[in-house]
Amino acid sequence: MNIATFEELLIAAALQPQPQRLLLAFAVAEADPDAPARSTLVPVMCVDKQVGELDTFKNLAEEAQGMGQAWDVLLVTTLSGSEGRLPDPQQTDAALNKMLGAIQQGQMERFLAFDRQGELMSYA
Repeated sequence: MNIATFEELLIAAALQPQPQRLLLAFAVAEADPDAPARSTLVPVMCVDKQVGELDTFKNLAEEAQGMGQAWDVLLVTTLSGSEGRLPDPQQTDAALNKMLGAIQQGQMERFLAFDRQGELMSYA
């Protein structure tokens, strides 16, 4: 399934044979001092959600706004459960930490990125 919208991501995750947890990292784009035409993404908030806890990008963005932290980009990946169960909290925390480390190192290829309007972004 090609994913073009956040809602399509939710559908794709719900259709997987094992339960999925979504890992979400909100980041700000900071100008790269060595290359002013480029930006570096800096994570400012992260959260995990069960697929059923989310319905639209708009509602997620409103929830994030309520946290009072500015953000420019939402990076998303999934974490699969096993044997019909969601990943446990330790697995989830480890995966979130790994995700944040990857973002800080600029390793974005395994994440979907959405702008503040919920539009899928591509990496240049």
